[in-house]
Amino acid sequence: MRNRVNSLVKNKVLVVPKEKLCEALKQSGFPCDGLLDDQQARQLARFLQVHAYTTGTLAKNGATLSANVEMIDIGSSGISGRFPATNGNPGTAAALAEVIAQRIASTVRVSEPIRNCNDERKKGAFARARSEAQKALTIDPNSTGAWLCISTIYESQRMPPDSIIAVNERALKGDSLNGTALENIARSYQQKNDTLKAMEAFIRQLAGEPRNTQKRLGIAQLLRQMKQYPRAIAVLDDGLKVMPGDAQLLDMKLTVCTEASNFRCALDVWLAKFDHDSTVRGDTTFLKPALGAAQQVSDTQALLKFTDSAIRHFPNNLSFIKARAGALELAGKTDSAMVYYKKALALEPNDAGTSLQIAKAIVDAAVWDTTGQRDTVAVKPRRAAFVSKIDASKPYLKPGLTSPDSTQRLAAAVIMLTGGSKLAQAGAYGAAYPWLDSLLTLIAPRNPADSLGPKQQVRINASFWYGLSSVLTLNGPYQEMTKAKGASRCPQAHAVFDRLTRTKSALLLGRRVHPPTADQMLGFVAQYERAKPSVQNAFKCKPPLN
Repeated sequence: MRNRVNSLVKNKVLVVPKEKLCEALKQSGFPCDGLLDDQQARQLARFLQVHAYTTGTLAKNGATLSANVEMIDIGSSGISGRFPATNGNPGTAAALAEVIAQRIASTVRVSEPIRNCNDERKKGAFARARSEAQKALTIDPNSTGAWLCISTIYESQRMPPDSIIAVNERALKGDSLNGTALENIARSYQQKNDTLKAMEAFIRQLAGEPRNTQKRLGIAQLLRQMKQYPRAIAVLDDGLKVMPGDAQLLDMKLTVCTEASNFRCALDVWLAKFDHDSTVRGDTTFLKPALGAAQQVSDTQALLKFTDSAIRHFPNNLSFIKARAGALELAGKTDSAMVYYKKALALEPNDAGTSLQIAKAIVDAAVWDTTGQRDTVAVKPRRAAFVSKIDASKPYLKPGLTSPDSTQRLAAAVIMLTGGSKLAQAGAYGAAYPWLDSLLTLIAPRNPADSLGPKQQVRINASFWYGLSSVLTLNGPYQEMTKAKGASRCPQAHAVFDRLTRTKSALLLGRRVHPPTADQMLGFVAQYERAKPSVQNAFKCKPPLN
């Protein structure tokens, strides 16, 4: 292509040969046939002191070769434009080079009146300048250089912004991403106070300069100030596609995401930083906010990734140990989570919060298998093992139940309710009864007004399961009472009927959980109550049975 341009317009331009390009590249430490990004290409052109240069992309699809070519003017040469090209027929590389060379040659031929236009405009001879531009437009109506020269004439004549926008839009027909034209359009819209259209022009300008980080950051900052957060994030994401892991772009994106309360977006930044910069993996100033972002959106994989690194670098850091335990629990790895919870509790034995987390993890992990329940012989050992699992949480509940913090006491009560109700649902009523009896004692109303809020909801549910468990395990104590003799008879009778009174009250309160079941249990309670007079007459208890 260089050779063909040189033969087509050798009397109009001097084409830098490949040998000289290679020499300049090697002096800068680049290979002769290496690819350059936008900024490196511009630096090479300035080093060679050229007035214009070509760049672009090549693609091959089978035998078809295609190119997107851009001619960039950096020395008032009048040579600028952008166009696609293919190798057509006969489909050779030489054919593609010919198409490109012919298009560049035609632009070079048009460049002389464009340079004349710029010279006349600098002298203030606007009419002659416009006449020269018109000569170029006669040859190429979409000449980017000609329209840009007319734009400078309009600016010198202080024409209205709409006129300047119109001629620069015409300039874009020859080069859809021309930076100068887009800059002129953006500034003109700013003069009209149309900020949104100005921003769109600036953003479009970035497509032609994808690696211009400073410009991208400036645009993102303006969008941020306008509270156009999604657009700002999109602009930064486009830059990160070209330059993954760029620290400046990631920092700006984190700022925008945080200000927009877009926690998912913020977490994506923390993950990108983690993946692209190994030094942050052992930095607490990075790990703590990164963990906070992952916890905010409950991203299990991010939590596992961050906590794994945190524990590797800081094995005795209490907050990281707790975070690791929480991540493992969220991932369903309960046994591994328990190891870290217990490690945290060993480091801080009086931490009621960690103790409750262990209790909750134990209770939550206990799942009753309903298969094979008809086999009463086989189900007994399974039920016993299930009860043992739930009971293992009791020591860890105590700090929460006695905590001065009402929130922790409520959390402990909820865990107790979960454990007790699980036992009852598993048919382990004998084990469920003491759990729920203790719970109702701990959360009993302090006064008649104490009947609202989350604690009352716990009471209602606990009362239902307590009433159910109490009724279905009452027969044993009742039969022992009827067989009792001597002085123990009345104390046992009082205990049974006092329990019956509490059971009835609990069922009436918890009835809303499942009315049919509660009503059935209340029917059993009524049967026991009908036996009270005969028991009193037989035992002669003093004081009488209530």
